[in-house]
Amino acid sequence: MQSEDIPISDPTPDLFPTAVRILEAAKRVLARDGFRSLTFESIAREAGENQASIRYHFRNKAGVVTALVDSVLYLEAVQFIEELSAVAAGTERALALLHLHRETAHDLEAFRMYHELIPAVVRSEELRQHFRKMMEWYRQLDAWALAPSGDPRWSDKLQPLALLTVAIADGVGLQVQADPDLDISAAFELWTTLVKSYLGSLTALTAADA
Repeated sequence: MQSEDIPISDPTPDLFPTAVRILEAAKRVLARDGFRSLTFESIAREAGENQASIRYHFRNKAGVVTALVDSVLYLEAVQFIEELSAVAAGTERALALLHLHRETAHDLEAFRMYHELIPAVVRSEELRQHFRKMMEWYRQLDAWALAPSGDPRWSDKLQPLALLTVAIADGVGLQVQADPDLDISAAFELWTTLVKSYLGSLTALTAADA
């Protein structure tokens, strides 16, 4: 799994410095005040720019939201690839994946932006298709990280488990948003036990069918 496989890219390298300032200001507004407060007026005030400058660089609010989605998700995706690639395939990498999901659940600002953006994403056909490709990639990433070996044939077998890992990680993150002091240690220990048990059973069945 390589960063080149990610179906989106970090928008900032292709943006002018003013556009980068606007995008960073939009992130702050989104994290602090929520999606409803993400207006040209609030972004311009936060960035110290005028609204015409936002329209010039992003055209409309949909353009700002697309850049936000790509920026928020891309940086997390690269972190996952880099950390998981440094671990050998097998149990160690599977455990590293669950640890990353646990750490991400505690990233309150990133998760807050992510969940604030979701309603806007699902209401837009263009953004929804954009987001769907990213979720497909995340499931592929999790299947790759959970695989007992580097054999690509494991990917299809592990898709159901990968779907669940993404869903559980998002669900836990949402609950931590509601209660930052929530202790998720026992839940993740149980999740780890279930994943290890499932992988062990799947490996045994695969060996028996060989």
